Amino acid sequence: MMKKYGWFLLIIEIGLLVWMVWQYQDKFKQIISPTITSEFNEVKPNLGETAVYENKVTPTTALIKTITPTIVKKKVTITPTPDNEPWGVAKQINEVTWTMKVGDDEKMATAKEIFDALNEYRKRYNSQPLTWDSRLGDYAQSRAKYLNSIKAVDKHEGFNNFVEKEDGFNKLGFNALGENISFGYRLNGVHTIEWMYAGDKPHNDNQLNNNWNYVGIGVDGLATCLIFGTAKI
Repeated sequence: MMKKYGWFLLIIEIGLLVWMVWQYQDKFKQIISPTITSEFNEVKPNLGETAVYENKVTPTTALIKTITPTIVKKKVTITPTPDNEPWGVAKQINEVTWTMKVGDDEKMATAKEIFDALNEYRKRYNSQPLTWDSRLGDYAQSRAKYLNSIKAVDKHEGFNNFVEKEDGFNKLGFNALGENISFGYRLNGVHTIEWMYAGDKPHNDNQLNNNWNYVGIGVDGLATCLIFGTAKI
């Protein structure tokens, strides 16, 4: 009797369970569904996302090509211009300028050395000796300094301008003045007078002129200047 009653209760419980499942099946789906979706999302990524993959490249050693420039120097062969000018012969360049081919001496002459050589030379040609004048000497030195600065002679333009436009006669104290100038020769006193200035007639006549009684001489670098004077004021 009890056994039959037990089976009866089991059948009722199973039936009740089936009825409850059928009756509440929507609620069971809501409870079970989120759990499945969550697990699924962890396994399979959302197709709306973009997966980014980083391509890892192992760097290789950079090879830098070193280029050593080759320097080629152009060889220029200078063909010397034949120099057929005779030594010790004055050649006229313009109305007041001459040039002469001479060799340089060991050192440049001083003003005193040129002064002594000039008087010795004048004596040989029967011209009276000249007396040194300080004002002529100062002016001659300023002229030599100027010529050395321009590295040339100036056709006596500076001297002529001084005499004609700057009251040169009164400033130097003479009624007659003359000038010999040179640049570019390293010569001793004797060679300055007897080679260079004696090389052409105008310069030689000027340094031997018996009208002159006084002289002042300037030397600067390779420039020389001789200022002659007479008839002191």
